[in-house]
Amino acid sequence: MKHAECVRQLAEWLPESALTATSLSGNARLWCALRGHRPSFYGLQMGLCLGFAVGLSLAFPERRVMALEGDGSLMIDTSALITAAEVNPPNLLAIVFDNGSYARMGPTATSHGTDLELMARGAGIRRTATLRTPEEFEQAVREALGAAEFTFLVAKVDLEAQRFPSTYDQRSERAMKEFFLEDIRRLPDYRGG
Repeated sequence: MKHAECVRQLAEWLPESALTATSLSGNARLWCALRGHRPSFYGLQMGLCLGFAVGLSLAFPERRVMALEGDGSLMIDTSALITAAEVNPPNLLAIVFDNGSYARMGPTATSHGTDLELMARGAGIRRTATLRTPEEFEQAVREALGAAEFTFLVAKVDLEAQRFPSTYDQRSERAMKEFFLEDIRRLPDYRGG
C-alpha cells in the first residue's frame, strides 16, 4: 500500500472533531498538509505518540482520538502497548504505518520478522489487525471509526520517498506545542485550567 494514499483517505474519513497525534515521521508532514487546520500534535519524538494519544483520549472521552504512529517510533517504547491495553480507551484508534525502515537509518525489526500486531495482542489489546491492501485498510478503518472500542491497526506500506508539501517544517517544537495548546483550549469540552 502507499502510505500517502492511506493518510489521504484517513483525512477524508476522520470526523472534524477528532484529535490526532503523529510520530516524528512522514506521518507528521502528511497529516499537517491534509488536516493542518484541526487540533493535532505533529511530530512527537520517537516512542511518545501512542502514550500521548492515550492521554488525549482520557482527557477528551467524547471525541475520537487517533494516533498516527510509525514502526520505528513504536519500537522505541513498546511498553506503550501495555499502557494502552490497560487503559483501553474506547475512543482511540491507533494506526502504525509500517514500512520496515527508519527514515535515514536503515531497516527496522519489522523487516526481519517482528510482528507489531502480535505484540499488541500479547500486551492485551483485543481489537487488532494487520492490513496489506487498500481494501483491507478501508474496511478496518471505517469499522474502527464506527466502533466504540480501542482499535490497533498495523498498515503495511511501501517504502517510499516522503516529498509531501507541508507547513510542518516551518514550526519549531516549542511552536508546535503552543499551537496545539491554543487549539485545545478553544474546544468546548476542554476542562483544563
